[in-house]
Amino acid sequence: KLILLDSLLQEKMSETESRSGCLMMIKLATAGFGILAGMSTFFVFTFVYGNVHAGIWALLSGVFSSFVLHLHLLYKNHRLAAWHTVTSLTANRNLGILAFLGSLAATIYYWYTAISQQQEMYPIRDSDMIAGVWAFMTVKWSAGLTYFGHKYNNLLVREYSLL
Repeated sequence: KLILLDSLLQEKMSETESRSGCLMMIKLATAGFGILAGMSTFFVFTFVYGNVHAGIWALLSGVFSSFVLHLHLLYKNHRLAAWHTVTSLTANRNLGILAFLGSLAATIYYWYTAISQQQEMYPIRDSDMIAGVWAFMTVKWSAGLTYFGHKYNNLLVREYSLL
């Protein structure tokens, strides 16, 4: 399965197209929006509505989207090798895997609890469904960290093998 994942990560586009093209701008914009959404939601749900679980998951979502944005910016500006080694990108990928598994378990738990107890969405303070949504957003960004950590790791390995 790892060989299949590695072959899927092999991109056929040119170097300049992948670093400065429209797809890279979309990646940067979505990661930037993920940071803004996660951080602002943290403050709203934690301090305004009092749903600490949803607020903490929103904060974690913003943190993981900032990791993804960081990797994209380094790659786009040809600074990936200056900031990261193969080992540190592997550690980023492994962190993404652990966060993916933990946030997926939390998502399932929150949604199961909300459905089995027939909780209403309101009051927001007691809503496990909203906490599950933000745990799922953390699933998304930790999966992104796993994917891009692995992808950029492979690019670094290829660059070092050319030396």
